[in-house]
Amino acid sequence: MPIDETFSIVNFPRGATISTPTGMPSERFYVIRSGKVRVSSTSKILFEGRERLEQGDFFSVAATLARRPSSITAVAETDVTLMEVSKVNFAVLIDKNLPVSTKILKYLSARLRILNEELIYGKIEANHEPDLSHLYNFAIYFLKRNIFRSAYCAFYQYLKYCPDGSHTKKAKEYVDKLASYALGIRFDFDDRDITRAYPIDSAIFFEGEPSTGMFIIRKGSIKIIKIVDDKEVTLAVLKSGDIMGEMGLIDSKPRSATAIACEDCEIMSIANTAYLPILKDGVSITEKICVTLSKRICAMQDRLNGVKLS
Repeated sequence: MPIDETFSIVNFPRGATISTPTGMPSERFYVIRSGKVRVSSTSKILFEGRERLEQGDFFSVAATLARRPSSITAVAETDVTLMEVSKVNFAVLIDKNLPVSTKILKYLSARLRILNEELIYGKIEANHEPDLSHLYNFAIYFLKRNIFRSAYCAFYQYLKYCPDGSHTKKAKEYVDKLASYALGIRFDFDDRDITRAYPIDSAIFFEGEPSTGMFIIRKGSIKIIKIVDDKEVTLAVLKSGDIMGEMGLIDSKPRSATAIACEDCEIMSIANTAYLPILKDGVSITEKICVTLSKRICAMQDRLNGVKLS
């Protein structure tokens, strides 16, 4: 790991307490250069589920990047050497150490997926990946609520992914009936279509669909939702300048939620194929992704600690 004068290198003897929750915004996170650290957390979500961290691991990242109090208690299990990283010099870490940057991105993405599952299903079920036949149920959900563009999108995508599904005939009938709501909706975007327009109530993507990249909202607002037991849960409402779909860019897993345009929107697409060049050359956007994930993690933890879904 290259050492840069930007970072402080600190040492702790075996048994020393490195950090505890203070209720104050976290000012730094730590990357372990040598030794072992044992961590515990009031949030119950630890680094890859492990209590013992070793060289190359890190802790308190999300709290630092989101400027929120850390829930981590860290104790040196052996003599340890750590590198301190503040939010201010996080961009330097991205620029100087691609492996650590990649590991942080993947960790934040995995952690947010787990928190989403715990919020919606009341338990950690990180591998919950619905069959795309659920798109028909989504379509019926929107249809019952007279949200016809969203219904049209869901029926159309159901036919795409489940051409021989048990609801194919009915879905085709609905697509024909709702054709007047298809004006302005496109499903044939490819990697060359960097700028994309979506009319109000149309779907940018549905939960369970393959992840093809991330998006930056240039105009309008988009809500991120989950539909569970015929109820809609809003996870976030994103506006101009916000990013979405970044988890799929990082881990290539299916979409974890559904994105619906709250108004006419214009977004910029960054395809999965651009992921590695972004990590190598796009320090600012990589930093933005990490900060965004961190803020969503902290917001999700707040909801889990204090908000019950109805």
